[in-house]
Amino acid sequence: MIKVRQATLADEDQVLNLFRQLPSNQGPDAWVRSAAPMFREVVQNEELGTIFVAEEDGTILGVITLSYPVAIRCAGSYSLIEEFIVDDGVRGKGVGGKLLEAAVAEAARRKCYEIQVNRPSELGYPVYLEHGFADLGKHLNMRLPHPAKVS
Repeated sequence: MIKVRQATLADEDQVLNLFRQLPSNQGPDAWVRSAAPMFREVVQNEELGTIFVAEEDGTILGVITLSYPVAIRCAGSYSLIEEFIVDDGVRGKGVGGKLLEAAVAEAARRKCYEIQVNRPSELGYPVYLEHGFADLGKHLNMRLPHPAKVS
């Protein structure tokens, strides 16, 4: 039976192995090295965000992460889905839907104005739509220099 729960520090290796399934222009190992310290920070400080994992028999099948930016138009915070990964081997079995439901419930519990997704993947896009998300159009960004770049 699939259980969704908040991540703990003990989940780090399995969660970061799921991150290897994300495309990266730096290669998967650089991605994981840079993600590990932030994973620990978020797990230990709920003000930074929330990490949910979907687990079955001790194996983590998926992960979804949330941040909580503050916006004047929201008169407070909203929720932003940062990462949403379901293991290739279990896609189509409802894992993603359970993670999304947990994310929406957490955003509501925190009294967020809305929950957003920027640039959803082609695989995730229909799952979002099935769970009530609306497509509102374009997303733009600009990369900034980062003082703690991974070499």
